[in-house]
Amino acid sequence: MKNRKFVLAGIVVLIAVAMALPFVANVYGKKSEEHVFLRDIDVKVNWVNDSHANLEFIVTVHRSEIVTNATLVISVYDRNLDILLDRYYIEIPKKSAKGIDEVKANVSLEKDKTYRITFKIEKNNEIVNGRAITLSGLDTLLPKDKMLKMTLKDVDFYVIGVNDGKVNVRARFYIQSMEDYSDVLFHIKAIQAESNVLADESWLNMNIQKGKTVLAEANLTVPKDYNYIVKLEVWRNGSMLKVWSSSLSLAPTKRIPKNITEEKVGFKVGEFVVEKTPMPIRPSKTSTPGFEIPIAILALKGALILRRIT
Repeated sequence: MKNRKFVLAGIVVLIAVAMALPFVANVYGKKSEEHVFLRDIDVKVNWVNDSHANLEFIVTVHRSEIVTNATLVISVYDRNLDILLDRYYIEIPKKSAKGIDEVKANVSLEKDKTYRITFKIEKNNEIVNGRAITLSGLDTLLPKDKMLKMTLKDVDFYVIGVNDGKVNVRARFYIQSMEDYSDVLFHIKAIQAESNVLADESWLNMNIQKGKTVLAEANLTVPKDYNYIVKLEVWRNGSMLKVWSSSLSLAPTKRIPKNITEEKVGFKVGEFVVEKTPMPIRPSKTSTPGFEIPIAILALKGALILRRIT
């Protein structure tokens, strides 16, 4: 029995010593196991201008309290060409709270490219782990002075009159704005549907108040018996930011069905000659707008006939 008691006592002592060893080791300065690896990557826009976007990459890592000789390496590639454009090295802090931590990096990128960006953690000249993301569509990021918060609510067309093969139409766009703007320029234009020829246009400079419905309207004079796409372009600080369009059918029988890609349409270019377009020979005041080309052809034929007679 005594031997059994000695054996049990010995086992208890061994267990106690085994449990105390980690604490003893820490007392004498033995380092715990180090680890660090990527958990997540977020992208934040710091600022944007016409050509570049400055982004902040927020890299979430899981780490031990002590991490030595660890670096986050960010490599930026042109995705289409697979060319390395730049590389950034961010040192991971040696000491921090155990668990989730963040490492941040600011990178400036041109807006007209698509990028592949890799994130790797190197420790003691070895890659611990990594991840890659793709960035595209940076050209849709606009500076604050070129942002536009507007929506189109409705479009109406009014036929004001018909004269000499021309139709005078008032196009009215109902716009709702979420901001005040004093530097907005509207461009309303009618484009012949089948030929994409610009038939008429008008420019409007307006002050916009948020929360109110604004009427952007203009009178357009176009040749009759044609179909048109009427567009409203919204410009701000020299840039076209939004385009809305609506169809204007003045020749419903010429409408192209959805299941047909092509259809011959009797398009007469002379009917779309705009008076304000500079011409080599200006027509007289009595000439009918839109018939300059046929008149010139007839005059040429007359000259040839006279030459034959003489």
